[in-house]
Amino acid sequence: MIAKNSKAARARVAILLTLTSLTALVACEKKAVEERPEVARPVKLLTVGEDAGKGTLELPGSVFAAQSAELSFEVDGRMTERLVEEGQLVAKGDVVARVDPRDYVAQRDSARARRDTAEADYDRYAKAFENNAVTEQQVSQAKGQFDITQADLDVAEKALADTNLVAPFGGRIARRLVDDFANVRQKEPVILLQDESSFELRINVAERDWARGSGDSTREEMTENLQPRVEIASIKDRTFKAWVKEASSAADPVTRTYQVTLGFEKPTGANVSPGMTGKVIIDTYTQNLSNAAAGITVPANAVVADESGSPYVWIVDKTSMRARPRPVDVGELHGASIAIRSGLERGDVVAIGGVNSLTDGMLVREMNAL
Repeated sequence: MIAKNSKAARARVAILLTLTSLTALVACEKKAVEERPEVARPVKLLTVGEDAGKGTLELPGSVFAAQSAELSFEVDGRMTERLVEEGQLVAKGDVVARVDPRDYVAQRDSARARRDTAEADYDRYAKAFENNAVTEQQVSQAKGQFDITQADLDVAEKALADTNLVAPFGGRIARRLVDDFANVRQKEPVILLQDESSFELRINVAERDWARGSGDSTREEMTENLQPRVEIASIKDRTFKAWVKEASSAADPVTRTYQVTLGFEKPTGANVSPGMTGKVIIDTYTQNLSNAAAGITVPANAVVADESGSPYVWIVDKTSMRARPRPVDVGELHGASIAIRSGLERGDVVAIGGVNSLTDGMLVREMNAL
């Protein structure tokens, strides 16, 4: 009986020691968790007013060649030769196609024969006039007939020359528009030629954005003020400096937008071709297009909405680096920026990146800070 009690006592002691050890272990782990330092979440920050008046306007557009022409013959005929292939580079003055010249050779020869006859008649009348054998009127008539036949010969020779289709500028054969050996008519496009030494991006500007510009600016001034750059949709890691080439002052009657054409040089190390899509980016849009004093704007992605749909931004205290939500009254959207009517003051620090993962009072650090 005493042995059994001794064994039971030892078992109880073992259990108590085990429970004590577990309690101590849990306490140590809890203490370690409590003592673990709070990790600051990286966010991108913007100081309101630091870049007052600046914003970003991004407008989509399509890429065009600097020069483009649908080449066509000046005469009718059967196209007997196409001397180029699609994608081939040609120089200015190169012959790219021909129509059958035989009819035009015959017309040229006939016109030349008539001209030679008229010239001989005129020479004969001129000599006869020196001997007083004919009148001055007869000489004038012979001269007029000679001039007419010479003009006919010039027309026939031009028609013969026009059986050769010549590239008006250097570029690339983009597309052939008719089949080989087809009968083509005068002015019918047969080959598309594009100059790819530089490119254009054509965009459409909405009335609201167009109205913010200065109507008396030259193209050079617009380029200097806007500092536009082009981004090609398929080459997102690069942008290319651009300049304003044309700006239409008449709105499209259907879309009510204004077309602006920007030029940019052919990129190196990238294959850009007409027909690609892209966009123009203007970082200093609000400052340079507005004649009025610019208000407070922030990137549109900095504004979020609560459950009721009310907009707010995350304000970061630079001392504690804690994020707090602040309601704002938003205005118009301009490209990638949105106007703030109230709720922000110059000097406020706003989170503009990583805002969807923030909570009230969360410790943050600036994304680019070490």
